[in-house]
Amino acid sequence: MAPGMSFTESVQLVCREALHAPWIGLTAWRGYSDEHRDHEAVGADREPVLVLGGFLSHPYYYAPLGRMLARRGYAVHFDDVFNARPLRAHVARLRTRVDRIVQASGSPLRVVGHSLGGIQAMVLLLEQPDAVGQVIAVAAPVVGGTPWRPLQRLVERVLRVRADDTRILERRLAPYASRITTISSPHDLVAPPAACTLNGAANVVLTSVLQSDHALASHGGVIFMRAAVRAIMHALSDPLASRLAVAF
Repeated sequence: MAPGMSFTESVQLVCREALHAPWIGLTAWRGYSDEHRDHEAVGADREPVLVLGGFLSHPYYYAPLGRMLARRGYAVHFDDVFNARPLRAHVARLRTRVDRIVQASGSPLRVVGHSLGGIQAMVLLLEQPDAVGQVIAVAAPVVGGTPWRPLQRLVERVLRVRADDTRILERRLAPYASRITTISSPHDLVAPPAACTLNGAANVVLTSVLQSDHALASHGGVIFMRAAVRAIMHALSDPLASRLAVAF
């Protein structure tokens, strides 16, 4: 497990997330539209992207990101449940969804995951390498879990996993690392770069924060930061063919 935080650092983390939460929630609410929930009906000829949210998040929270992806021409899909289920059961449900999307589109799927959603995306890549062509993991603490131990203990209890399981996942992902992009920020105390950087992957660290992004510079808001969105779009612009050539 990653080194624990001091009491002062834990208080700082709680205050940071609490102060940013109202703005992030307002951003998500304003960006929500029914037309962005799922583009399966109208996006059969578009490249599919599945968006997976973080621990204790609802899919609607990511509607602003879905809107931006849809404007870029992607067929956007979301998870359809509140993300607070045991990991294996949730991934099994997601596998069925991935199969359906890939069958309808006729092409491999790209997955953008935030926090826990990024780890779920990596598990899907490991279990369905023919169906998942690319993973973009934003603030996903795949290296030992979050250093905030109270949250780590809660996650382990709800998801029925251990922090050490991420180490196993990290090792097994090695052959597929070229398909993974991680995005992290030192301003995110829940999932700092040291907990998100994966050997062999394209690891993007957002070292600076634009003035317009200060209200979003937290774990819950990092995925909506302009720099993060640019990094996501840049990663998605790479042809899948270059990522599917995996050396075993």
